[in-house]
Amino acid sequence: MLEEKDKDERTESATPRRREEARRKGQVARSTDLTSAFMFLIAIIALRFLFPYFFSEILNISRHCWSLDKQSLISHSLLFSLKHIGLVLMPMSLILIISALTINFFQVGFLMSGEALMPKYERINPIKGASRLISKKTLIAFIQSLLKLFIVGYVLYITLKSEKDKIIGLSDIPIKMSISYIASIIFKMSIRAALIIFVLALFDYAYQRWEYEQSLKMTKQEVKEEYKETEGDPLIKSRIRSIQREMATRRMMQEIPKADVVITNPTKLAVVLKYNKETDLAPKVCAKGARLIAERIKAIAREHDIPIIEDKPLARALFKLELGWEIPIELYKAVAEILARVYRMGK
Repeated sequence: MLEEKDKDERTESATPRRREEARRKGQVARSTDLTSAFMFLIAIIALRFLFPYFFSEILNISRHCWSLDKQSLISHSLLFSLKHIGLVLMPMSLILIISALTINFFQVGFLMSGEALMPKYERINPIKGASRLISKKTLIAFIQSLLKLFIVGYVLYITLKSEKDKIIGLSDIPIKMSISYIASIIFKMSIRAALIIFVLALFDYAYQRWEYEQSLKMTKQEVKEEYKETEGDPLIKSRIRSIQREMATRRMMQEIPKADVVITNPTKLAVVLKYNKETDLAPKVCAKGARLIAERIKAIAREHDIPIIEDKPLARALFKLELGWEIPIELYKAVAEILARVYRMGK
């Protein structure tokens, strides 16, 4: 009951981190039926085109063995047979290996996971094994097998039924033509069966992907916990930002006693300018603030006899600049007039 309740609560889609962890453990959406069906289909198609080559190689082996005497038959024909059997099996083996790699890459991409090969107690636990034998997944696999058997059997029956008259008349035609016709019938039934199995395997792959997505779903609490692990606790992050703002404000306030002038809005904004003729190309914004911070700036400026000049348009324009920025050219004239007033005041 608890497992069913937990499953019902898993309503959130898997996060990228959850997917990455599952993939690292070898948990991916993969259909073994699709792999087998694709390899079977490719093998039938390859046999269709490679059969003349296989047949000629088998004839060569047979002719060679019949041409040898009894003394050299065992020693010589064995090496010859192994060589030609290798030539027969090599093309098909390469085709099957490439097809297996291709269909697996289509399903899961490039993946190497050692965790999937590690021994687990659950795999050898007889109780767990018995529960896997009687499960929803086993039942679905059994129904799929019956469906495949029924559909493939029916298609083979239809194929043979349509060729019934020709099959009965095989005794009246030459043996070579009979063999050719039987081979074509076998290929026709095989390719139809392979196509049907492949189409059914595509449905199985779709089901495996759906089941995989369901298994990765998370509860809302799991999503929150993962967010805290990756992004940090929102409360802690907020506290850190608050501390950083306080430290930045403290550093900013320490620059006010060294400044030349404070330009105000007059009550909402306050911008502090500092100008060193020897090192600066233009006056810089060394502190700024709004409302309460503006009041603190003005209070510190009064303590250190820093002139406070009211200029609403200039204060709004300077407030848009970042700390440490030099004033733009379009504000040179207005700031120069204020600095001239300050210097005349004896600053």
